[in-house]
Order: sequence, then structure tokens, then C-alpha cells
Amino acid sequence: MIFDSLNTSFRDSMSGLYNEEYFTEVFQREWHRMLRESDTLSIIMVHPHLDIDDPNDQASFKLISEIVESSIKRASDIACRFQSNQIAIGLFNLDPQGTEKIIKRIIDSLDPQSSALFEHVNISIGAVNVLPNSQLHIDKIFQRTEILADMAQLKGKNTYQCESL
Repeated sequence: MIFDSLNTSFRDSMSGLYNEEYFTEVFQREWHRMLRESDTLSIIMVHPHLDIDDPNDQASFKLISEIVESSIKRASDIACRFQSNQIAIGLFNLDPQGTEKIIKRIIDSLDPQSSALFEHVNISIGAVNVLPNSQLHIDKIFQRTEILADMAQLKGKNTYQCESL
């Protein structure tokens, strides 16, 4: 019973994903672990172009959140609702090819045949795969990931842009 209430304090009520505070905590811990282990991680930023105040768009956001969560299969990976209308994903011990595979899994799942809500959904995804080091600043990597998502939007509907640092 007590664990049920603890879980809700880490989860966003609308999306069902982790909240941004919990994500940040886990991401910091995993960043330092990847630094020690000299292994790569990826940040993925999913921009569903939705009006989060519209009830239909809220339902679409919830479905997209479920797709994202089912697309990241490993227990160490984490997704959160980020800045109200985005989704951030942290993937640890993953190379660029694995990152791209997950992105394609997300995009392929947005099939309008599976839900009428996806008919007008347009997402853009930015991703950075990085080998952490002491000279890199986490906030700059998140900013770069958002820029890549904006670049993906210019390419058309349901597109992505990846980069390795």
C-alpha cells in the first residue's frame, strides 16, 4: 500500500511517465555511472506537436507516452514528461544504432490504423548519443537534443534527427 503512493509521487498524472524531477535524479546518477564505465548514453527528445490543453490532444499525448514507454524495453531506460508537452528519454549503455532502432520503433508505432487519434499527430524527435566526460555539460546536451528535434520538424511529419558527440 505504501509503495503505491510512492510510485504516484514519481509519476506524471496525465502521461503516466515519470516526472521531470525523478528523471533528472536518475539521469544524473546514470551519467556518472557511464562516466566511470566509459560507456555511451543517449538522450531522446520527443516533440508531439499537440495543444496540451485540448482534451483530444491530451488523449493523443497519453497514447504517445504509452508507445514511448513500450518502446524502451530495458529496465535501466527511463522516460518522462518534459516541460509540459514533450517527452524526454534516457537510454544508458546504448550506441547510436540502438538509439536509432528505438526511435524507429516509436515512429512505426504511430500508425493511423491503430488509432484515429494518430491521424493528425506529428512528432519530431531529436537524439544525441554521447560518451560522458568531465568537459561536457548535461544541460548543453539537452539543449542540443532539443535543437535536433526542431531540425527534424523541418524535415516533415514524424521525422527524427540524430547526432553523436
